[in-house]
Amino acid sequence: QSLKSIEIDTDIKSGQKVIEAKVVSKAFNGNEIIRKFSLTVARGDRIAVVGPNGVGKSTLINILLGKVPPDSGKIKLGTDIHPAIFDQNREILDDNLSLWENLTSDPILNVSNASDQIMVGGRPRHVMGYLKQFLFSEFQARMQVGALSGGEKARLVLAKILSKSSNLLVLDEPTNDFDLETLDLLQEALDEYSGTVI
Repeated sequence: QSLKSIEIDTDIKSGQKVIEAKVVSKAFNGNEIIRKFSLTVARGDRIAVVGPNGVGKSTLINILLGKVPPDSGKIKLGTDIHPAIFDQNREILDDNLSLWENLTSDPILNVSNASDQIMVGGRPRHVMGYLKQFLFSEFQARMQVGALSGGEKARLVLAKILSKSSNLLVLDEPTNDFDLETLDLLQEALDEYSGTVI
């Protein structure tokens, strides 16, 4: 099996200014990890946050998204922001549900009165056809997510976030657990993505 291509729906345009951070600082237990940081993210920007483990990359991203308040400074999100967030902790998955149920029970992806279809890029798609695009078999589709490997969970998170319309794609350590084929396809999808990427 191989993935053909991954399409990311970007029908919704954000405002020109996506995120504005002004003199932001953050400390944990007296240890300052961000000091007087300022940044303006414009529509279409591609930003990589690079550094060793544990220095605060995820914290910075969560501050920029308004999920974690800074100790000082201001964060302002632009207009019409529709983020799709690839979380390294895989928090958008329910380990007790099957892959199928993780997609169909999502209120944003759910097609009313259909237990075998989800909305992908604003169009109904059969769940199994969509899961096969991400290298999952029919047997795996009925498995509990908790039984998947780290790489398979990462692929399912990718399938879930890429099915939603977005104009801000946030990938927090997306390359962990991915095989080379999935990484190549993700890179191709990002090349085609017209929104903002962090």
